[in-house]
Amino acid sequence: MPVFDAAIIGGGPAGATAGRLLAEWGHSVVILTAPADTHPALAECLPPSTGKLFRFLGIQDAIDGAGFYRTSGNTVWWGNRRRRVEPYPAGLGYQVPRGDFDGLLLALARSAGARVRFGKAFSVPGAAGPRIEFQTAAQRVPVRARFLLDCSGRAGVIGRGFRVRQRNSRTVALCGVWRQAGGWKLPDISHTLVESYGDGWAWSVPLSPEVRHVAFMVDPGETKMVRGQGPGVRYRAELAKTAAFRRIFSRSALERGPWGRDASLYTARRFCGPGFLLAGDAGACIDPLSSFGVKKAMVSAWAGAVVANTCLRKPAMQETALRYFDERERQVHEEYARQSAAWFRAGSARQGRPFWEHRSEEAGAANGRADAEAARAALEDLRRRPSLRLRRAESVRVVERPGIEGREIVLRAALVAPGVEGVLDFVANVDLPCLVDLAERGSSQVPDLFEAYNRACAPVTLPDFLTALAVLVAKGILIDHSPRDLSPSR
Repeated sequence: MPVFDAAIIGGGPAGATAGRLLAEWGHSVVILTAPADTHPALAECLPPSTGKLFRFLGIQDAIDGAGFYRTSGNTVWWGNRRRRVEPYPAGLGYQVPRGDFDGLLLALARSAGARVRFGKAFSVPGAAGPRIEFQTAAQRVPVRARFLLDCSGRAGVIGRGFRVRQRNSRTVALCGVWRQAGGWKLPDISHTLVESYGDGWAWSVPLSPEVRHVAFMVDPGETKMVRGQGPGVRYRAELAKTAAFRRIFSRSALERGPWGRDASLYTARRFCGPGFLLAGDAGACIDPLSSFGVKKAMVSAWAGAVVANTCLRKPAMQETALRYFDERERQVHEEYARQSAAWFRAGSARQGRPFWEHRSEEAGAANGRADAEAARAALEDLRRRPSLRLRRAESVRVVERPGIEGREIVLRAALVAPGVEGVLDFVANVDLPCLVDLAERGSSQVPDLFEAYNRACAPVTLPDFLTALAVLVAKGILIDHSPRDLSPSR
């Protein structure tokens, strides 16, 4: 093989996204991916917010042209078991067979100029960092590249050497494909179905009005698999434990399966090093209860492509770019973990079983809720005030912080304050240092400050602007010195 600018391990959503971007940005790219899996792939729900990502990545037309089944929301039996029909507030999501979706993204990468090779990749330790060898039907050869991106998902060709399993998170997905002639009688046939029960939770994704994937998420330590019986017995036993799913599917035909897949959670000790990074599930896997697994993987791949592009074009920025990626991936994983813990707490309130109690544990949840409540209170206060006189707190410092600008990692201004964890640069796409600077110049009316911000920076919506302003006030970054008696009573 020739020497490539970037070698990408894995041709799933993360690998195909990173490969396509780097090829479009002028790099020579090879994607090393395994042949199509002989086991059936799961269907997945991609919520409407994924469409914003597709538009940003320039692939919206291709996704819409693929004809994936559209969905308007979820139907849920969670915690108290009462049915909740939850339509999406805006737009439609996609119900996708992962094999078809992944194949589409890989074809887009190839059309952008990325080479695609099928076989098996191996990580080989080296004094200067990991190296890759690639096995095809004909031979096993070293892969030479200036930068490596491990996007191999759960396989973690490089990533497994850095993997940290999350405590009490072992999960197996027992999956099958069901068919019902004439479809199912549901509030909305396009909806994803989700139900909690004593030993786990169940979900179902439709691929058409008559075909649904149905999976049960269980802890193999609590739900014992009996050797010799196969997954079918356990699968039927889990269906029998449910209430809503048992009613819905008891008269349907199991068309394919069942089969089992590991769905345990993990993160990484570190997400990158000189000349390589771990993107998507190669670095960290979030709970399948979230519908954002594919989105998280593709956003991680975009950030990884930006970091790789920076390292390739500006080697002096490599250490800064890699530090940015490591911190970003860690923060994203922690945020998804907090969200999942909140969902499991809601489920455990009724279930009270080990499966739920273990997954409800979360560090720092109280602080996160307190921050959100303080921001909401500050926002309400801002809305009541006819005028403001904002000044930056004396203890606040402006520092340089790495961030993404276009296709590269650059150093830009960020805020540091006592009692505030980390640094603050952007909230809701609003440039916080710029907003602080404009606020100190004396705009006394919120509409005037909003217009001044949109003239000086990339325009944002008023709700996003107010959210960012409220965060700055709630955290004590900006202090309002306007007289209190000017605020109208309500």
